[in-house]
Amino acid sequence: MIQLYCRLLDVQNLVDKDSGDREVQVLNWMLDGRSKRWIGQIMGLSHTHIQNIKDSIVKQMME
Repeated sequence: MIQLYCRLLDVQNLVDKDSGDREVQVLNWMLDGRSKRWIGQIMGLSHTHIQNIKDSIVKQMME
């Protein structure tokens, strides 16, 4: 339970930063369990591009 709470705080902190709309949308869909391939199809991007966005999100969470 504590890990989930910490994860939610990390997500909230990321959303509070100047993250782009794409990052927030990708993050929300990933938290909903959507695959990178599915997200890419919806956004008109490759799954590799979605992976890069995910990497950027993780990097921001680590800062």
